[in-house]
Amino acid sequence: MPSPEFIRRLTRTSCNAYRRRTRHLSWPSVLIAGLIGFLTGFVPVTTSIGPENIFGVRTVLAAEEVMVDGVIHIKNDGLPLQGQEVLQLEEIWRRGGEEDEVFFGYISKVMADDAGNVYVLDQQQSHVEVFSPEGEHLRTLSREGEGPGEVRGPEDMLFMPDGSLGLVQYFNGRIVKITLDDTPVGTLRPPGSGADGGGMPSIRRARYRGGNFVVCGARVVPQEAGIERTQYLSSWTPDGKELVCYADMTTYPQLFTKGWIEKDQYFPEREQWDLGPDGRVYTAESRDDYAISVYAPDGTLERVVERKLQPWRRTEREKQEIADSVVVIRAGERVGINVEVEDYAPAVTEVRVREDGSLWILPGRGERDQPGGVMQTYDVFDTQGQFMRQVSVACEGDASEDRLIFFAPGRAALIRGAADARQNMYGRGEDDGDEEPPVHDVIIYRYGES
Repeated sequence: MPSPEFIRRLTRTSCNAYRRRTRHLSWPSVLIAGLIGFLTGFVPVTTSIGPENIFGVRTVLAAEEVMVDGVIHIKNDGLPLQGQEVLQLEEIWRRGGEEDEVFFGYISKVMADDAGNVYVLDQQQSHVEVFSPEGEHLRTLSREGEGPGEVRGPEDMLFMPDGSLGLVQYFNGRIVKITLDDTPVGTLRPPGSGADGGGMPSIRRARYRGGNFVVCGARVVPQEAGIERTQYLSSWTPDGKELVCYADMTTYPQLFTKGWIEKDQYFPEREQWDLGPDGRVYTAESRDDYAISVYAPDGTLERVVERKLQPWRRTEREKQEIADSVVVIRAGERVGINVEVEDYAPAVTEVRVREDGSLWILPGRGERDQPGGVMQTYDVFDTQGQFMRQVSVACEGDASEDRLIFFAPGRAALIRGAADARQNMYGRGEDDGDEEPPVHDVIIYRYGES
């Protein structure tokens, strides 16, 4: 539970924000605003006095709409209209502990079907554990391998347009399809891969929602002086043909000469994009700017939602941990290369669109320096892009070690020990001698609407 002091701080924050928005009002302007509201049915959010005002009253909106190159940019200031609130998570069940017969290597995805069954993707063990809504283990789907229905190191999963379960394999990119009773039903490969055009494909993430099937991946093509790598975020037909490209970036990596330069690596390939319930695509395309591009399914850029926020300045320890995580293998041996890490974290860590169309953004600051009892804090925007409130999620866990996934309406999963498990999967964990291995399990929560 959040501490009483944190609750008091939230209350003060909301009250102070209201005072800052209204402290410039004189009682005559308030009276005039009320009269206008009574006569017209329109009530200003806040008012101020200025030479351009009508009747001495001007409406000040939380967001300003600006047209830039024919696209509406919705510019929000740093204060939410409705202040802050706490979303308290309530544990339902947990699996994967020391005495559990279910063991997890590295959990990379959690989701649920229409019946409420919970699917937990284990990337390290290359299979999916399925649990009932009450936490009973029901079955294990897929296995490691190259045969029908088999996969190696899947990073993501989704329910495909035909209702099958798609397992997204990054290296040698493909989507392996199986039924919910583990019957193989085919494989999708990226356009232009294999016999269709050569190159080395990879797929990082895939989503299907609102009739739109969107895939984020990359194509690597050998060149005389190295390689050409093109990352893309595109919609596909159900049989794997590209329809629309929402974003792409082509680079020419030179790891052994220039090294790994973080500022040149950013692309919204992981949690920095999502699909809305109507198939719209929301993506944080800029590393350093708090700006969410919203695309119609046909690829039209409809608007950009922005907020004023200074990115999180990393500590030296954070920068070192990132540098240590960059591993390059050549001829079976780890090779040291130049690594350049940015001083500031990316502006946006996660983009999530809920069933009601509200946009939930986890900024880089939202998962750091949180009060006791709070895992992370989201910025919440309405369907028009207005910054409405901040929601602090209260549960056990540490955002630097664990991962929180909102995977279904009213349900969330806390992946404890996610950071250590990922390090161990890639052989980068520290040797702790006789110490017990770190905890890596999943806790399923319920929550009310926020």
